Amino acid sequence: MKVLTIIITLSMALCHALPAFSMMAQLSAPVTLNEKPQRIVTIFSSNTEIVAILGLADNIAGIDAYTYFPDEIKNKPLIGGRLGFSLERIIEQKPDLVIMTPARQATHQLLIPLRKFGIPVLVLEGNSIEEIIRNIRLVAQVTKTTEKGEQVAAEMEQRLHTVQQKPPGYRAPRVIMITGQVSNGLLLVARPQAYKKTPGYTADSVLKAGGTLALEEYKQAGPALKQVSPEAIIAADPDIILYTITGDKIRNLLALPGWSQMKAVKNNDIYPVKSAYVLIPGPRIIDGIEYMSDIFEKWSLKQ
Repeated sequence: MKVLTIIITLSMALCHALPAFSMMAQLSAPVTLNEKPQRIVTIFSSNTEIVAILGLADNIAGIDAYTYFPDEIKNKPLIGGRLGFSLERIIEQKPDLVIMTPARQATHQLLIPLRKFGIPVLVLEGNSIEEIIRNIRLVAQVTKTTEKGEQVAAEMEQRLHTVQQKPPGYRAPRVIMITGQVSNGLLLVARPQAYKKTPGYTADSVLKAGGTLALEEYKQAGPALKQVSPEAIIAADPDIILYTITGDKIRNLLALPGWSQMKAVKNNDIYPVKSAYVLIPGPRIIDGIEYMSDIFEKWSLKQ
């Protein structure tokens, strides 16, 4: 245990000491396994869902505390949650593969220690719908399930192609998707990522479904913040408001001064969206795109 603690401490220090470009090289390092992995630890829901849809749910040896889908994984050992992940708990599961996403600093801190213990780590980013589909193919390649991976990816691509075939005269609605609310009253919305060349998978799902982002067009977005004021949404005057927050929260927002004057509110074009369909960069995001596409096409017909 003492040796383990020393290695972890030194590895964490090395992680902090690495320059940004070196850390990115670590994240993108390729993974090649000689045989199909039997014990996989998946960190974040999207990675668990990808592994499960490839038929490897039984091979999952550990998950984070905020992963709930599919049902087969609900009794898997937990290796941490929102406040951080336990390197010791991961190693206890004796994984022959760990799949993670660099969504929080905690995952960066796990990467080097795990590799020092000889545990292969596959790091996935899902900044667009295309990248999510590529991730499925990549995980399939690493886990020796390429046939199943190609089947899943090709089906997603076909469904995506279908929803993008809009009827003649289709008019794209200007959309705002509200995904959360912070304590200072600001709202979290689906907006382009200011620091990357992709719009971000949630914003991209709106675009792929046939909508436009009411707060800005992506090519003109500039430095975009995902927190906006209720007044900014009023000023944008969207055609459609989508939300993943609770019904009580959206009702409270609709009661704010000025909200009743927005086109979306006047025309009752306000729709809930399952957070699992648009906030998790995994296979189910195509369900969210199809759901939104149907809303957008019905809106277009009314114009």
